[in-house]
Amino acid sequence: MTVQSSFRRNSLSSAVSLALAVSSSVTVAQDQSRMLEEVVVTATKRAVSIQDVSVSVSAFNAADLARAGIEDISRLEHLVPGMRYGQSGDEVRLAIRGTRTNNVGTEAEQVIGIFEDGVYVPTTTQALGSYVDLARIEVLRGPQGTLYGRNTFGGTVNIHTNAPDFEEVSSYISGLYGDYDRTKLEGAVNVPLSDTFAVRVAGMVDKHDGYIENSFPGVDDLRDRDLSYLRATARWAPSDAMDITLRIAYMDRKNKGSAIWGYQQTGAYIDGTYRDGHQWAPADASDNFDNGPWEVRRNLPSNANNESLSYTLHANWDMGFATLKFVGNLTDFEGDQNYDSDYSDGGDPLNNGFTGWESDQDTWSTELQLVSNGDGNLDWLAGIYFYEQESTWGWLERDNGQFTTPHWDRVGEYTSESFGVFAHATYSLTDSVRLVGGLRYAEDEKQKKNQLDWSVFPPVPAPGTGEKGDWNDTLWKAGVEYDLTEDSMLYLQASTGYRAGGINFIADGIPLTYDPETVTAYELGYKSMWADNTLIFNIATYLNQYEDMQAQSFVVLNEVVSEFTESGGEVDTFGVEMEATWLPTERWRIQGTLAYMDAEFGEYNISRVAGLGDLGGRQGGDSPLLSLKGWAPALSPEWTASVQASYDFTLAGGSTLTPIVQLAYSDEYYSFDINVDGALQDAYVQTDLRLVWAAANEALTVEAFVLNAGEEEVMTRSVVFNPGAAPDIASIQTNWNNPRTWGLSAKYRF
Repeated sequence: MTVQSSFRRNSLSSAVSLALAVSSSVTVAQDQSRMLEEVVVTATKRAVSIQDVSVSVSAFNAADLARAGIEDISRLEHLVPGMRYGQSGDEVRLAIRGTRTNNVGTEAEQVIGIFEDGVYVPTTTQALGSYVDLARIEVLRGPQGTLYGRNTFGGTVNIHTNAPDFEEVSSYISGLYGDYDRTKLEGAVNVPLSDTFAVRVAGMVDKHDGYIENSFPGVDDLRDRDLSYLRATARWAPSDAMDITLRIAYMDRKNKGSAIWGYQQTGAYIDGTYRDGHQWAPADASDNFDNGPWEVRRNLPSNANNESLSYTLHANWDMGFATLKFVGNLTDFEGDQNYDSDYSDGGDPLNNGFTGWESDQDTWSTELQLVSNGDGNLDWLAGIYFYEQESTWGWLERDNGQFTTPHWDRVGEYTSESFGVFAHATYSLTDSVRLVGGLRYAEDEKQKKNQLDWSVFPPVPAPGTGEKGDWNDTLWKAGVEYDLTEDSMLYLQASTGYRAGGINFIADGIPLTYDPETVTAYELGYKSMWADNTLIFNIATYLNQYEDMQAQSFVVLNEVVSEFTESGGEVDTFGVEMEATWLPTERWRIQGTLAYMDAEFGEYNISRVAGLGDLGGRQGGDSPLLSLKGWAPALSPEWTASVQASYDFTLAGGSTLTPIVQLAYSDEYYSFDINVDGALQDAYVQTDLRLVWAAANEALTVEAFVLNAGEEEVMTRSVVFNPGAAPDIASIQTNWNNPRTWGLSAKYRF
């Protein structure tokens, strides 16, 4: 390994420049000798070799993402050991190490924090944004609370876009055509205006027809796309000590969506007996309104529209002994989602008491860090963080063909505020032994929309009556790193994590507030490089003990369908994760992951769900609760694995032709916390194929691809609930992955 522990002690300004220049990827050197280049990540908020950081982290640059067909967050699970991707409608539901995202929307907190250029992405809707002109992605597994805060309970996804450079004018343009009439055009241009000032502009338009066929006349297919994105970045380095970058990004995404919690009623339990299909469809529905995961018949149009505008400022000032770093962001986001809430071609398409939601939110965040530059035995950083979100969001109904706010919905502004102060340090006891420690104080406050005054009808909001809640916690991390050899490291660590509590709406039988989630995590890891830098092998084993895990309940109370959050209880997770990259020859490249996980609920109770029966005594008698003890959390398969293999054929004139095969395996898992057969996803293998031609000078690449070649049907989310139309049955509402898709693309670099 060419980079030693002294790498940590470089100045941050030099490290930032290095991180921009060194790709976090695995490539073959120019002389065609077999050698894996050093991978540089900023996962610990300083640029460090990935093999020198005591964190379970996977990193991918633009080339890695292109090889795997990663265009948004939905396919990262094929590259990251133990990571599962869940989705319903336009909502992302990630899962790592036994923790999963249940609640979605403006008031929800993600369990895996997503950060773009150091800025927290606050909602599960915004997490589905497309990747445009990226430098790299880093995925950290396990709680990262001391450095990142409350919403990194299960891990962190760090997205880094390309910054302008001062070297030369450069650009690229790419185009894609695929089935479902998909057309995509993307490009970027870098222009240095002087030795100290440069700009970079990147943009994309991406359109395709719906992946889910809707056979009802005059109503569009579901899950189409019409997306436009533009980002302008300016970078100014007036001196060797100062580096300032401003990013302005605009996104407009319009599509027909599917449904917030899943677009298909795949079955239901009646008095404990399971029956296939939609069991509470309107009486006038046809006999064939669902014909598989990707063919439905809906008479009410669906929509999922989102628009955002963000401003992000980075400033780094090298003061000699340390670098002062500032990250600030302002984002305006608005969106709506509407769907056919009887999930059929029956009912009244013009009038419906509930069809979705709309939101208009403003977020503001800032973080100030002081990071040491010294070359002594101690590396340290300290920081302070502020975050504020204000949102006017609400539910929607359909009234005479128009989407409107129902009279029963509370109005006003929802607010969420966070404050954190943190410190992190690494101390070298010897040349091969280091101690690692971190501490963070986190504080959160939320306020709901105003209550309604039901003494008049329709009810009106009562100003100043929105419920408030506040929570705080002190998080810590302690660990030790030991260099076994020049090319291998062993580490042991313990850490804690925290996810803020919240407030439910006021109703009989529903808890007003729910507690924060906490986790204590233990990890033993080994990182190594072998065979003259041609093989990287990393392995980590972990034990996560979760307490006060939040549960999603979706039941009928007082003859009204209620979706709310409550404190469920305990989850214990043990697992082992491995990842390797190998260059057996100059032409072969093989990358693989393997993960084992045993995740199980301890004492964990949610509200009783009618229709399921007593489930072997889990909700027997008159108990209002359902016990999940011994079951597995959603999206927690025991075994997962992936492999990607490619071979470079050299053609006449020096061009190359590279076939790439990627296989992703998942053991069976439940798509919801209630482990009933109707929510069980069988084991599967998903196959992706890609053929890439590159010109000798690598300026032009052309490729063909097929994703999900075997057209595997995969549940990405389900929910077991009591519908208002049939409160005595437990219906299963399901969301599915995309069908097989293919495409042809070309990219030219100027």
